[in-house]
Amino acid sequence: MASSLTTDANVQPPIISDYSGGGFTIGGMFYAGSVMITGEDGTGYVIEPWSVDDAETISVDNLGRIYQSADRPNLIVLGIGDQMNHPFAQLRTALSKQGIAVEILTTPAACRTWNLLLSEGRKVAFAAIASKTS
Repeated sequence: MASSLTTDANVQPPIISDYSGGGFTIGGMFYAGSVMITGEDGTGYVIEPWSVDDAETISVDNLGRIYQSADRPNLIVLGIGDQMNHPFAQLRTALSKQGIAVEILTTPAACRTWNLLLSEGRKVAFAAIASKTS
């Protein structure tokens, strides 16, 4: 079953079981395109479309939903696509000033890391670019 590009709230930890076909299978639902997952205080997790489709356009501004949240995470897991091609020094510095660490990985590695951190009960957020080729 495919999910439309709307915000979905879920109290169950949103495990990513597949990353292919230009989207993500999260909690048994397919989400086309890039996604962002945040943990909202008292309401569960929110899975929503993320407007970024190119690593070169990632900025603090398009991660604002995460770091401006009242229920801010300790860490953002950021998937930048299929290849690591940029050090993102300015992004790391800007988020550090906001008190949030960021783990920047290829999207497949970000999916695995997200699942692991969720299993440990960590307070994390996820934003990842969907593959354009698979």
